[in-house]
Amino acid sequence: MKERSVTRGTIMVLITAVCFGATGIAAKLAYAEGATPIFVLVMRFTTAAILLWIYNLVSGRMGKGSITRKQLLLLFLAGGIFNFTTTMCYFNAIVYIPVSLNVMILYLYPVLINLFSAVILKERMMSRQVIALVMAFSGIVMMVWAPGIYINWFGVLLAAFAALSNSSYVLMLGSRLIEELDSITVSTYVTTFAAVSFLITGAAANQLGLHISVGGWGAILFIALFCTVIATIALYLGVKEIGASRASIICTFEPVVAALLGILILKETLTVFQAAGAVLIIAAVVIVNTVKTPTPAICIEEQGEMR
Repeated sequence: MKERSVTRGTIMVLITAVCFGATGIAAKLAYAEGATPIFVLVMRFTTAAILLWIYNLVSGRMGKGSITRKQLLLLFLAGGIFNFTTTMCYFNAIVYIPVSLNVMILYLYPVLINLFSAVILKERMMSRQVIALVMAFSGIVMMVWAPGIYINWFGVLLAAFAALSNSSYVLMLGSRLIEELDSITVSTYVTTFAAVSFLITGAAANQLGLHISVGGWGAILFIALFCTVIATIALYLGVKEIGASRASIICTFEPVVAALLGILILKETLTVFQAAGAVLIIAAVVIVNTVKTPTPAICIEEQGEMR
């Protein structure tokens, strides 16, 4: 692998990690300007879906290859159900808990997938996987039960449900039928189906006609353009250069970005005890992503997931 290619690919994946890490921050800024989680998600996914279809058209990808009915059904379930559930819980959770805690809980998904593989699929766990499980859950305990810190348990429950839903989403995208498709195609369909689900939900909740400030619209457009479209395309290009394994490890930079931006922009606090817990979680994810198993805990962005 050429050094220039590795550098270029690493930069692309880092751009993705930074963009995804900034998602929760931008969402909270939009909330402060009068937006609601549902409104933000409707505008985000609708805008992103349109931009991704335009990208496919301009790049000449339209019409290349075909998607079977079974693949279309799986993409609908992945986008319209599981990605919808994950992002709905994730964006509502940050109303109640800090972004840093929310993203750390979400980032338990590779560990949960390994746990699922051991308990349900009866796959034998390697010693490193067991160590990673202990580290990850110890880290969460340290972040949630830190001395002197008040935690809203409803927010924690929403974040935990987002992690569980995300694990199901990743397992679905790991099916052979979906693996036959490239990540941009997967992202386009997943985003489109998620947009439809959010439009239906937004209309039912009567939250499509909110009046928010220019700053709020700026935050929403930032989420749609940078945290969704550009992040997805950058990751696709990065994985092509350095491979999925390296990309999955670099993706662990995302929660670090989220925590730092939360402290710098939102003035969130992170105690030394909580920071130590965060380090344990990130280390556990890195360990899990370096272990080759029959059911790999792939980086969710690799298949086009959107925070």
